[in-house]
Amino acid sequence: MKRFVMLAALALSACASGGSAVPAIDRAALNLAAGQDVVAPSAVLGGISARDLGAAPRNASLELALTLRYRNADGLARLIADQTNRHSSQYRRWLTNAQFNAEFAPSGRDYRTVIASLRAAGFALERQYPNRTVVDVRSNVATAERYFRTTLHAFRQSGYGTRIGNVTPAYAPSELRDVVLNVDGLNTLQVLHADYALATPGHSGRAVSSNRSRIYGPISTQTGLSGYGPSAFTTAYDFPSVHPAAGVSYTGSGRASAIVSDGYPAETDLASFLRYFGVTRTGAATQHILVNGGTTTADVESTLDAEALLGAAPGTSLYIYIVPVISPVNITDAYNRVVSDNKVDSVNSSFGGCEEEVEGSAKSWNALAEQGAAKGVTFHASTGDMGAVCAQAPASSPYVVAIGGTALTVGSSGTWSYEIGWSGSGGGVSRGFALPSWQNGVLGTINAGRNVPDVAFDADPFTGMAFLSVPPQRR
Repeated sequence: MKRFVMLAALALSACASGGSAVPAIDRAALNLAAGQDVVAPSAVLGGISARDLGAAPRNASLELALTLRYRNADGLARLIADQTNRHSSQYRRWLTNAQFNAEFAPSGRDYRTVIASLRAAGFALERQYPNRTVVDVRSNVATAERYFRTTLHAFRQSGYGTRIGNVTPAYAPSELRDVVLNVDGLNTLQVLHADYALATPGHSGRAVSSNRSRIYGPISTQTGLSGYGPSAFTTAYDFPSVHPAAGVSYTGSGRASAIVSDGYPAETDLASFLRYFGVTRTGAATQHILVNGGTTTADVESTLDAEALLGAAPGTSLYIYIVPVISPVNITDAYNRVVSDNKVDSVNSSFGGCEEEVEGSAKSWNALAEQGAAKGVTFHASTGDMGAVCAQAPASSPYVVAIGGTALTVGSSGTWSYEIGWSGSGGGVSRGFALPSWQNGVLGTINAGRNVPDVAFDADPFTGMAFLSVPPQRR
């Protein structure tokens, strides 16, 4: 039976921290000094337990994604600063794929050199991309250990079976040290997660806004739950329908949005949700783009994201980049596919993991979000819903809009009443990224590193969003 349930966090804020107190973290620290710790185990990052089983089987298979460094990295950073400066002649002059490849992408020679080196070492080439930024390969444990000069162990992870992780730093071959930024996949421990929760607020389902659209979802006879509908957010946050001066539509018309997820939205639930709340979808039908094989499973998180996005911007064209599972390799490949395709204006990520556990991957995701910024693609991600225990990636990237959580209360017609910070909202100071220039001088900023979140939206389980879904299955 379908039912309305209440989400702990709106689509842009729905994510949980993945924790691990084990030393086998794919930091992909390609040039670390010998003997430097891979990770310092910390009790506050607990939540995933894994037992070291010793040396990984030599023939165990690994899928790896290598991210390459950009050419003229300083010039790319300057260009993006100009593209976002209203007083610059480059303001919003986004690059095409051809322009980015010509000026900043890894050179064709470097890309071919990396592929040739991997093949010569025994790796099988799985995928290469037109933007020359990522290379996907497959190998066994023995080949990966020899090539990256690391040691891989097997781990038994609670709830996930046997996984593999590098217990010593990994190093790029000397001829590639200035070319390779990071390698994902030397660690297959599950450290990234998306999540949602249920709560029972006290709203009735009868209130409507001034345009007669519903403010709340119904109280279900099965669950007793209700939550805010799209009109509550668009009214409370004063979303404009058109720019008063330029006449630009804010319904998403003429725009394209992406969601990266390990499942696709249930279209019947999505249609019922929009119909119930009086929202007419005017954008193109959802397009599914399978990454690394994807999956054919409808997913609660993806359905939620789509309902939240289309509830507020029903005119946008929606692309779902679907991965088999949420993992560092799959996320790197999905992000690279997004920026290489260059079809969308924004991309949503409702997942994350503490920086300490995805440190190398965070570098890859930051680089891919930087490429997106140059092309006019905005990345945004949740800061998590486990409180300020850590800065989470991908939200901690300076090129990602980090979205935290609040507790919102609206009046009977959906108007803003009051709002406070939600205690479960993730946030903190990045250990991997320096304070960006645009956070300098901001009141309350801690100068030790990039501060998150950047903005916040309703995410408290007791004031959250209603969404329509089949009974959710916890992952």
